[in-house]
Amino acid sequence: MIYILLLITISTILSYLILKCIYRIIFKSKKRISKFLVFLGSIGLIIFYYTPYSFYLEPSYWQFRNMCKLNELPNTEEKYNKILRYFDLSLDTLDWEKLNEKIWKIPEDSGDYKKGVFEYATLTEKKRLNSRAGIIAAFYSNQSPITRYNTNVMVIDATWKTRRYFPAGNEGSGFRWYEESMSCIDIVEYNMIPKGQSNE
Repeated sequence: MIYILLLITISTILSYLILKCIYRIIFKSKKRISKFLVFLGSIGLIIFYYTPYSFYLEPSYWQFRNMCKLNELPNTEEKYNKILRYFDLSLDTLDWEKLNEKIWKIPEDSGDYKKGVFEYATLTEKKRLNSRAGIIAAFYSNQSPITRYNTNVMVIDATWKTRRYFPAGNEGSGFRWYEESMSCIDIVEYNMIPKGQSNE
């Protein structure tokens, strides 16, 4: 309930200020601002807030998007180092032994499996960048243990909390607000061409 009141209040104030700016500065009018126009403006702002275009106004969205765009780069050591930089690491400083403690064999019926290319995978520790974004990096290889030399593909998976809330729940669990989040897979296509194949 508080969220709805805040959304309505903020959008109404913004609508009033925008219309006041248009009236006074652009049209140089001294007329009072129509309450109906303020109401329409606030409805328009709420609708805009829930469209993907509103994300473009948020700096944290661009940080998230730029991280995800790394997944489109060719799989080279340069790309791997760019990804690892977000973890304050590089291929030289990464603890490969610790990384291989979490290695697993990819099941053959998995969509990620590709014989002789993607047979093993592992993940870095999750890292929280701020209150809205978190990241993790995945390594794919055809050998175990995974090393800098046999890593065929590395991807970064970032999640970003949009601060857009939707009603969720049902009669059994009760009503609550659900915050929408986005992942890299929602905005970019991963380059899964292995290192050395049409990449370098």
